[in-house]
Amino acid sequence: MALFNKKKGDHHAGEGAADKGAFTPDAAKAEKFFGHARAMHEAGNYDYAVTLWLQGLRQDPTSMTALESFFSSAQEQLKTARKPGPTKDQSRAFEGKTPVDKLAIALLGWGTKPMDASSGIKAVEALGKLDLAEPAYWVGERVLRAVRAKPKKDQFVKLKDQFIDLEIFDLAVAAGQDALTLDPSDGPLDAEVRNLSAQAAMSKGGYEQTGEKGGFRANIRDADAQRQLIEQEALARGEDVVDRVVNDARKDYMARSTDTSSIMKYAKALQDRGTSDDLKTAYQVMLKAYEETREFRFRQGAGDIRIKVARRKLSKLRDRAEAPGADEKIKAGYEEARRTFAELEIEELKLRVEAYPTNLSLKYELGRRYFDLDKFEDAIQFFQEAQNDPKNRTHVQSYLGRSFQALGWQSEAVEMLRTALNGHNTPNDDLGLELRYALMLALKARAETERNKDAADEALKLASKIAMQQIGYQNVRQEREALQTLAQELAGS
Repeated sequence: MALFNKKKGDHHAGEGAADKGAFTPDAAKAEKFFGHARAMHEAGNYDYAVTLWLQGLRQDPTSMTALESFFSSAQEQLKTARKPGPTKDQSRAFEGKTPVDKLAIALLGWGTKPMDASSGIKAVEALGKLDLAEPAYWVGERVLRAVRAKPKKDQFVKLKDQFIDLEIFDLAVAAGQDALTLDPSDGPLDAEVRNLSAQAAMSKGGYEQTGEKGGFRANIRDADAQRQLIEQEALARGEDVVDRVVNDARKDYMARSTDTSSIMKYAKALQDRGTSDDLKTAYQVMLKAYEETREFRFRQGAGDIRIKVARRKLSKLRDRAEAPGADEKIKAGYEEARRTFAELEIEELKLRVEAYPTNLSLKYELGRRYFDLDKFEDAIQFFQEAQNDPKNRTHVQSYLGRSFQALGWQSEAVEMLRTALNGHNTPNDDLGLELRYALMLALKARAETERNKDAADEALKLASKIAMQQIGYQNVRQEREALQTLAQELAGS
């Protein structure tokens, strides 16, 4: 998943928004408010600056720079305020029932009273209702710290659920673990957190990609206007956005090297930049965290980096092997490297299956790796458990059938592939074609070994149906001709 581009529908906002509150960010209109807000902040009029930042965020709630600046102005306001919370003028400035209006109200309540966990949870919820995952991550980290100051299990659980909805799995894990600290006896929550930890490490993230090409901002509709703003921000700071993210994360990590969020943020920023030295450092950071805490998610993160580095090397070898004129030595070297890479993936997946024994998706992935290395008995062991997961059941049964066939167990192969095909609701899609072709081959093998005419006839019918749908599918033409010959031969015997 590329993160921060979830879409549950198109959105339109700002003044005059539709009742449903959908919004289209208007970067140009928002910048008018943002420019005035900067001037008010510099002049020391922090109350008004807060209002202006939020007025701009109503027009473009995706702006991370504005969100951070709003919070900075709110912090300054808090220093001179008689008590935390919005002023009367600020409260009167934000009314309305659209999701964007509610977001501004929630941010105002949280920003002017940041240690009020309830206000912070409302802000994360408001961001979630607009699918604003990147701002929600930034706010969510701070709200999580507020909850930790006065920990309550129900608040940690609320945050966990909101983070799950936004697919912010690392923070969901952190919130869930905090809840478990308060109630270690909650078995269902413990199981959920274990599965979330696996999901967090398997997800391809981008929580710190603010302003990067391909990140959240690149997906908004007014891309040209937003790109200009991003470039202006980078120039104003005199440094590259990606380097700034890494440097900021490094400073945070050095100050709080045992803090979970700091560790994850720094390792993620290094991986996003992705130089060889970055990946080496990220690996060392994750491994050090694992050795000090024995929390498996850090070991899993280190393993992901190992795989990432190995995949890069394998990709280069594949390019050489597939280049015109590549000799057999280069091709053989690539095949050996491919098997070594598969063994590395197996090594990492075995650790994950051991750590998360109820995660059937991991067992499916491990079975696939064994299948790719022709280790079919090992593959069957994990496929048989993984087929209990409805999400992957048909795919798993396809692999199971082909594994049985590779071992020469024709009856088991036919039965399993037939079961998979009968349970597949769309027989003419790619998976349906794959299943019918595999069943055809299994029936053909049974017909040949058992001299079974019925099996040959059924295989021929399958071949004909596949050919009528897609005559160029794999070797179906040749298989059909061979099956015709075999059926005739068995009919005459």
